[in-house]
Amino acid sequence: MLLEEVAGELVELTSSLVGGRTINIMNTDGIIIASSDRSRVGSYHHGAKEAVQKGSAVNIYRNQLDYYHGAKEGCNMPFRMNGAIVGVVGIYGNPDEIQELAHLLEEYVSKYYQLQSLLRPIGSEEAIRGMILANLFSPSEENLRAASSLMDRLEIRLMFPVLPVVIDSPEPLTLEQQEKDLLHELEAKGLADRSRDLWGILNKRMVLLMSFSEDRSVDALKKLTEKGYRVSLGRQAATLWEIKAGYQQAALLDQCGEEAWQDMADLPTRCRYLLYQSAGESTDLLDFLAQRFTKAFSPEEQQMLLLSAKVYYEEERSISRASERLFVHKNTLQYRIKRLMRALQIEEFPAFWQEYILRLLIQRFSMNSKR
Repeated sequence: MLLEEVAGELVELTSSLVGGRTINIMNTDGIIIASSDRSRVGSYHHGAKEAVQKGSAVNIYRNQLDYYHGAKEGCNMPFRMNGAIVGVVGIYGNPDEIQELAHLLEEYVSKYYQLQSLLRPIGSEEAIRGMILANLFSPSEENLRAASSLMDRLEIRLMFPVLPVVIDSPEPLTLEQQEKDLLHELEAKGLADRSRDLWGILNKRMVLLMSFSEDRSVDALKKLTEKGYRVSLGRQAATLWEIKAGYQQAALLDQCGEEAWQDMADLPTRCRYLLYQSAGESTDLLDFLAQRFTKAFSPEEQQMLLLSAKVYYEEERSISRASERLFVHKNTLQYRIKRLMRALQIEEFPAFWQEYILRLLIQRFSMNSKR
């Protein structure tokens, strides 16, 4: 990929421009792919991953290093191509002192990356399909015109409505053979037609924009789960402008959900999606609750209590069924739930609010563990 090709050049060029400060280039998975501190190449950078997810800068101060595993003090700025985030550039230093420098660095890296993308040949069909997806997922008049032009180049005619699908493989889609195997599965089931469908690999998952028609059924997609794939479907898009929203729904379901089959057309999935969305948006409340929770319990206790609460609510607050699943005595489970509510100071809340808050907290920690 282009980012991997130019990352070393970017680090070498920019480090001297910022007085020899450590510069890192991270991909959208938060992996450092180039650094002026070569010992860090290949390591995970929590702050970079958060910058990709938020779509904005993440500043890391020295007193936050315990939270941002694999990071150092500094500013981490996502940079874009055609509106889509393609990587993150990080610069070492006190964020309060290097803000201006960090913004200049982001601008330089973005312009350099765009220039290299123009100078280097587009080449393969896979690369063009990736560019089309990037434009569709950052819709603007200019980007959608570019996407339409590239689709004409490949003779792709999306037929609306279009169904956005994210397919998560048992193994991350990083090896060419694994990608070919999944594509073969899709083509065999009539779900990947080069003349009317669009697909590509994003964040090691297959993204499929499937032209939906009477001759196609989601049942064929559902059969992929029998081979270990997890399939998440967003809502159908009637126009190019609506594709982004449907993709974001499918991506969030894939990121947060545990079910093998998740379809926004199904009411239970839509309800779970609201929970995932709330957990992602209620950051102030969840940060406050998480502080109480982590202060009160050790990491081992945290894991045990969250699992107990999760099973308790999955069993519709049945102590008997939940304790059987957890292989503990009923009194033990009741004690755990009471400890958890007491630590969060919600023991006097109505049962609905207790469940809602705990489900959000469970989801918050589940999302963090997947990053």
